[in-house]
Amino acid sequence: MDKGQKDNLVIGAGMVGVCCALYLQRAGHQVTLIDQHEPGSQTSFGNAATFASYACIPVNHPKLIQNLPRLMLGADRPLSISPFYLARRLPWMLSFLRHCRRDNVDHTILGLGALLRHAEDASIALFQSSQAMDLIKRQGTLYLYATENSLSAAQDDIRRRRDQGVPITEITSREIQDLEPHLAPTFPGGILFDDGFQLINPKAVIQRLTQRFINDGGQFIHNKVCSLNNMSSGRLKVGTHADDLEAKRVIIAAGAWSTQISGGCIDPVPLDTERGYHVMFPNDARLLNRPVGLADAGLYLSPLDEGLRAAGTVELAGLNARPNQGRLNYIERVVRRVLPEATARGSDWLGFRPTMPDSLPVIGQSSKNSSVFYAFGHHHIGITLGGITGKLIQQLIDREPTTIDLSPYSPNRF
Repeated sequence: MDKGQKDNLVIGAGMVGVCCALYLQRAGHQVTLIDQHEPGSQTSFGNAATFASYACIPVNHPKLIQNLPRLMLGADRPLSISPFYLARRLPWMLSFLRHCRRDNVDHTILGLGALLRHAEDASIALFQSSQAMDLIKRQGTLYLYATENSLSAAQDDIRRRRDQGVPITEITSREIQDLEPHLAPTFPGGILFDDGFQLINPKAVIQRLTQRFINDGGQFIHNKVCSLNNMSSGRLKVGTHADDLEAKRVIIAAGAWSTQISGGCIDPVPLDTERGYHVMFPNDARLLNRPVGLADAGLYLSPLDEGLRAAGTVELAGLNARPNQGRLNYIERVVRRVLPEATARGSDWLGFRPTMPDSLPVIGQSSKNSSVFYAFGHHHIGITLGGITGKLIQQLIDREPTTIDLSPYSPNRF
C-alpha cells in the first residue's frame, strides 16, 4: 500500500482517539492515528484526572435555569459566559437550556449511565495491556457539599446515581475529617464514590497506550487534518497541512476540534466547547489522599504525581479567546479556602471540553458518507468514556452487535 493510503485513519490522539485506534487494532485492522499535537497533550492532559464512572448527572440540569443568575454574577462563581460569544452562539445556548427540562435530563442520565456501566472494564483492558496500571490509584472519590441546604438539595441526584448502579457511601462531617484531615472543617457532609479512581498522570497513561499501539504495528502521524472529501474511487481524501492522505475509513475523535474539519462528509453536528481550567500546587499533593470534588464550587482537587491539581469551572467563550485570569484566580481562592495549608501556586492551564447541547457524546456513523464515523463530544468525561467509545466504534465498524444501544448518541438526534 502507498504510504499515503490508509485503511483506518483515526483523527485525534486524546484518550478517545487512542482507545478507538487500539480497539480497532486489537480486532485485526490496520490503523493510523493522526493529530497536530502530541498524544494526550490537550484536553486529556489537563483534566481532573478522575475516572468518573459515577458521572451520570449532566451539567445541564433542572436547577441550572433558576440558579443561572447566581452562578454567573460575582467573582466567586463556577460559571462564566462571554456576552459576545453568547450572542454568536445563542441558538446553541437555547438548545442547551431546553435540555435542562426534567424529561430531557432523565434521558441524558440514562444515556450516560449506559456508557458508564461498561466504562471501567473497557478501559482497564487497555490499561493492562499497555502496562499502565501503576498510574492508577484507587482510594475512591469524595464529593462534598458546602452547606446543609446544598447537601439536602443533592439528595435527588444521589438517588438517581444509585438508580444507575453507582455505589455511594454517604459521609458525615466527622468522617470527612477522618478521611481528609487537611481539609478545612467546614463541610456538613458529602458522599464517597466507592468505585471512583484516578489517573495520577493522565498524559503518561495515554503515552503508554500510544506506545502499545505503535509497538503492535500502528502508525502515528504528527499533522493537522483540515478537510475530508469524497473521491471517485470510493475512498476518502484527507487534506492535511502537509501531504494529502487517502483512507478507506475515517474515525473523527478530535474532541472540540472535530467539527473544524471542512468537506462534504461531515454532518452539521451542534458541537461547542466548554473551557475548563486548572491550577497546580506542586508541593501540595501530600494534603489529600484521593480526589475531592467540591460540588458548589465546580472544582475537583486531585493529588497527582506532579502535585495537587485544582481543575474545573465552566466558561463559554469558544476556542480562540484568551485565557481568563479571573477563572484562575477563582480556583486559587477556593483552594486556599478549603485547604488552608496550601503553599505556592504553580503552573496553570486552559483546555476545551467538547460539548453537545444534551451533554451526550456523538458515537455513530455519518449520514453523509458511510465510511466516516464519529467519536466525540464527551464533555467532562472523555478520560472515563474513551475505552467504551473505542470498543463501540470497533463493533460498529465490524458490524457486530454493540454492547449498548447507540441511538441516544446518534449524530442526527437534533
